[in-house]
Amino acid sequence: MNFSPSHDDERFEEGRSLQFDLSNYQLFLSAPIPIMVEDWSGVYRAIMDLRRSGVTNLDFWFDSHPHAVAELRALHSFVEANDAVVDLFEAGTRTAFFERAKQLLPADRTSNIAVYRAMFEGRDACQGERTLVTFSGKRVPIVWRCSLPRHEDGYRRLCFYGFDVTAQKESSDRMQAMRAEMARSARVSLFGEVAASILHEISQPLSATRTSADAALRWLQSDSPNIGQATEAIRDSARWARDATEICKKIRGFLGKVPVHSVLSSAGGVVEAASFLISPEANSKAVVIDRHLDAELSIFADPLQIQQVLANLLLNGVHAIDSAEGDERRLTVVASKTSSDEALFEVRDSGAGMTEETLSSLFQPFFTTKASGMGMGLVVARSIVEAHGGRIWVDSKPGFGTSFFFTLPISESHSAAR
Repeated sequence: MNFSPSHDDERFEEGRSLQFDLSNYQLFLSAPIPIMVEDWSGVYRAIMDLRRSGVTNLDFWFDSHPHAVAELRALHSFVEANDAVVDLFEAGTRTAFFERAKQLLPADRTSNIAVYRAMFEGRDACQGERTLVTFSGKRVPIVWRCSLPRHEDGYRRLCFYGFDVTAQKESSDRMQAMRAEMARSARVSLFGEVAASILHEISQPLSATRTSADAALRWLQSDSPNIGQATEAIRDSARWARDATEICKKIRGFLGKVPVHSVLSSAGGVVEAASFLISPEANSKAVVIDRHLDAELSIFADPLQIQQVLANLLLNGVHAIDSAEGDERRLTVVASKTSSDEALFEVRDSGAGMTEETLSSLFQPFFTTKASGMGMGLVVARSIVEAHGGRIWVDSKPGFGTSFFFTLPISESHSAAR
C-alpha cells in the first residue's frame, strides 16, 4: 500500500498559521513541560484504511513494507511548539526551531510505530522513548507521551509531551555500573569457594598432556621409532591441552569485568555453563546433578549474570546436601516455560531443608549459615533477577530439602512489559 503525501511544505506552513485552540495560549507557551502540537489527521486516515483493508498484525505489516514509516511521516506536519520545546532543542526562537523541525525530529521507527499501533488498536494514550539531537549537537534522551482522540478532527492538533530524562538516565547508568561491580565481587567470592576443586579439574588435563607428550617422546627416541603411536600420543596431548585452555577461558569469562548486556540466549546453555563451573565441587562431594531442560526455551537476559545466579544456587545446594546426613545426594535443575510466558528455573536439593527462622532472613545482606560465607550470594542473586524483571523465591521444610525458584523474561518485548 502506498501513502500519497500532500504538499508537505504547504501543510507545514499552514499548520503553523492555524489558530491554536487553547483556553490560554500564553499558558501553553510558558508551560515548563515541552509540548509539541502536530497534525496527524492524514496518518490517522491511512491507519484506519489499513485496518479496513483487513490488516490484523501491524508489526508484521511494517516489517513487510520497510518504506511505510517514511511514507506515513510525509502525511504529518508540525503545528506549534511551546517555549520549553525551543529551550530543549537550544533553538533560541520558535522560528529557528520550525525552520529545522524536520531535521531535528525525523521519523523514528520505534516511536512512530508505537503511535501507529496505539491508533490501530484504538487505545486512548501511548508513550515511548527516543533520543533527540539539539542545535548544538547534544544528545538528549526523552520520554514522550500523548493522548489519542477518538475522531479524525482531534488528530489535527495532537499534543506530545516530552520529558528530559538525562539526569535519570545518568543515575540509572551509574546504578547499573555499581550493580555490575557488586555482581563481579560476588563472582570472585563464589569462585573462591570452588577454587580448590577447579584447580584440581585443571590439573587433570595438564597432567594428561604431559603424560601424552612424554609418551610421544619415548616412541620417537626408541631404537625403532613408532611414528603412528607417537602421532596418536601427540594428538591426545593436543586434546588435553585444548580442554585445559577451555576451562581457563570459562573461568576468565566468569571473573571478567564485562558490561551487562541482555540478549536472547538458550536457557539450557546457561544452565550447562553454570553446572560446568560447580561440577568439580559437586564431584568432590559425590553430588549428582540432574537437568530437566526445555530445549526450545530462551531467555532475554545477560547470560553471564544468570550463570552467576544459577552457580550460586547450585553451589548452595551442593553444600546443603553435603552437610545433611541423608543417603540421597542429588541436585536437580529444571527450566521450563510458564503459562504466563516466563522462563521458570528451579534448583532443588536433597539436603536437610531450612527452618522458618532461616527462611525469613535468607535474602538479608550478610546473613549466612556457612562458616566461611559472606552472606551476599543470595542478595546479589535477587538483585540480578529483579533487575531483569523477574522474581526469586524459596520453598523449604526441615527434612524435605530446599527448592529455589526464579523467573526471567523469554523475549525483549516481555522484558519491556515489566
